[in-house]
Amino acid sequence: MKIAVFQVGNKGEHKIEGIRKYGRGIELEVFTVPEPLPQIIDEPEDYIYEDFEADLILDYLYHGDLTDYLIEIANKKNIPIIASGRKKPGAIIPSTCCSLGDIEGIEGYTHQFGLPEIEVDVDKGIVKKVKVKRGAPCGATWEAAEKIINMKVEEALTRFALEVQFICQARGFYEVKGKKAPLHIAGELHKEAIKRAVERLTSQ
Repeated sequence: MKIAVFQVGNKGEHKIEGIRKYGRGIELEVFTVPEPLPQIIDEPEDYIYEDFEADLILDYLYHGDLTDYLIEIANKKNIPIIASGRKKPGAIIPSTCCSLGDIEGIEGYTHQFGLPEIEVDVDKGIVKKVKVKRGAPCGATWEAAEKIINMKVEEALTRFALEVQFICQARGFYEVKGKKAPLHIAGELHKEAIKRAVERLTSQ
């Protein structure tokens, strides 16, 4: 699967590194727009070119004018585009990168990155092994999994989410108008993932 990644400066580097490290069968082509940028961009075509091919586009531009133009290009080229955390018509817009579910047509990405899914091996109440089946593109799921090895299950149920939050690159750390911050959403999704993994063990 070929993925085109667009970023401003190094704003997508953490996720790019995570996808390269933990992804399978994915080819990344990264397009970087240099900083600084004006607040308003009247001619986004000066920053983003259309001559690329991909099965999926990841938008880490974090600039409204550039994202709008990239979505326009994606729709014209009939390429799915993920713009996490933004409300943009014409794009796939999960609240966080790790809240993305399976999407038909881009399973090569969504089977590996998105809503966390893990399996755990437990011996005498101690976590002995954690297998990440799907995780956050920033790599937080895999890195946090390593932190809870040899930890008591009761502690791991809380610690896993906290370790993810330490690593998480989600923009916005505070609740705004009653909505949960992306960082908190990421923590809760991972807490639920390990709870489900432990519950599957006890139900066997």
